[in-house]
Amino acid sequence: GANYVPKRGKSSGKCGLKQIGLAMHNYHETHRVFPPGGIETTEGKPYHSWQTMILPFVEQARLYNQIDFDHPWTDPANQSLFQQEIPQYLNPAIEEKVSPEGLGLSHYVGNKLLLKTNGRTQLRNIIDGSSNTIMAVETGENFKPWGDPTNIGDPATLIGGGKKTSFRGGNHVLLSDGSVRFVSENIDPAVLKALSTPDGGEVIGDF
Repeated sequence: GANYVPKRGKSSGKCGLKQIGLAMHNYHETHRVFPPGGIETTEGKPYHSWQTMILPFVEQARLYNQIDFDHPWTDPANQSLFQQEIPQYLNPAIEEKVSPEGLGLSHYVGNKLLLKTNGRTQLRNIIDGSSNTIMAVETGENFKPWGDPTNIGDPATLIGGGKKTSFRGGNHVLLSDGSVRFVSENIDPAVLKALSTPDGGEVIGDF
């Protein structure tokens, strides 16, 4: 498909994911778990996202403290807060920063196999090894607001031939140890699947 022409080199795509990785680990240090991919009620109503939960760790504590967590992110009381653009959640190579409804977008998607809805994943639950398990993926299309609790997906459906990427030839991924790697769009699907599961027990070769 058509590619965005990066305004800067690939390194600029890494920095947002790097900051997210650091925030995830600082969150884990504080709460002893990684944030859930999304929080929803027992009736299945989406409330808040993983990116909202880590706001204090991406220098957005003031914004975080204004959110009314008794109400969903879509509640009128919260709406204006989610219109804000969070620099750490934006890829400099992508121009689209706000949704048609005026909500701040995220160019990064959490791995739903690791960051489960209402999940409580700990570092020690990542049996395949944190350097072999994807935590989040840079995407080039179908952006969701950073406050959207459904902004999680299976990396196997986000990476690969035919998917729109923001950098030529592939996507940056955040691994669970906090490192960022560039993954080719021609990656072996079996390797990608192995990288996506935290406890699949697969042996992962080079990628």
